[in-house]
Amino acid sequence: MKMHSLWFVAVACTFCGCASGPAVVDYQEPLTSPGGEFSKLPPTVQNSVRAEAGMAEIHDISKARIGPETVYEFRFMNQEEFPPLYVASDGSVLTSNLTVAVGASEDTIEASTGSGTSSIKMDDLPLKVVEMIRRSAPTAEVDSISRLTSSGEVFYDVAFKDPVHHPKLLIRDDGRLIK
Repeated sequence: MKMHSLWFVAVACTFCGCASGPAVVDYQEPLTSPGGEFSKLPPTVQNSVRAEAGMAEIHDISKARIGPETVYEFRFMNQEEFPPLYVASDGSVLTSNLTVAVGASEDTIEASTGSGTSSIKMDDLPLKVVEMIRRSAPTAEVDSISRLTSSGEVFYDVAFKDPVHHPKLLIRDDGRLIK
């Protein structure tokens, strides 16, 4: 009887995984979801998607550089009701041939982005702005970038991690340095 009980416990442990420690999964790629990717997008892009598609479930988000502009393509789970949506980094909704269908909203002076976590990334900046940052502070590490709009003009406020040696820059969207 004792032998029979031990054999049963050994078999049960083998099948239940009790004999070994927890399974270790070796992920080869980062864990991402459309919701996680959406939260990293510039607030102007997020607002345009919400205005156009509401709470439609996003299947996939892709990003492409078209000249100096970054364009985001959104594909939705319900493709019959929600065709692909194209949005420029300034929040303009684009047609499938990438012409402006709905222009970006005109803001009064205010930051369109918040703190470092929702900050604009270098990849989302116009090429001339990136070039000016690299010319003005080639060795500096960028801390945050905020998009500002005033009277229809777009500016980028660039803060560095070492503000003593690298003060903030204010750059027009055409790459001209303001300060």
